[in-house]
Amino acid sequence: MNKTIESILKENNLCVLCTEKDGKPYCSLMTYILSDDVETLYMVAFVDSKKYTNIVHNKDVSVLVDNRHKIRKESNAAIVSITFEGVAQTVKPEFAIEIKSQLAQRNPELGEIVNDSASVVLGIRLVNYKLLEGPIQSEQGDI
Repeated sequence: MNKTIESILKENNLCVLCTEKDGKPYCSLMTYILSDDVETLYMVAFVDSKKYTNIVHNKDVSVLVDNRHKIRKESNAAIVSITFEGVAQTVKPEFAIEIKSQLAQRNPELGEIVNDSASVVLGIRLVNYKLLEGPIQSEQGDI
């Protein structure tokens, strides 16, 4: 995997998850943890949420991650963003317990949702990417 992409995925814990149902897109700001193989993002959602309903109907998703958190306002550094296409699935309950524990440990603000029986863990398998360094320079490829 491209080292810039790997670095940004590892340094971040927030992404924008984009889902779609019946031609209507929907975006959600999500906290994630990254799999050891750097190919899957794990996040938690309520089963009655719009994002989860959309995923049940269409497992194809898009995810945006960037490095804005590292760029100071007065800096001239380019923002680097990565848009991924991916496939979402609900993680099996026995594996979800461990993922929820890791999410809560790394992100205490998620304690309430990860402990709620109406939440599920989503695994987003990253399939391909488009990397933008500033507004013009780009690279794309498969994961």
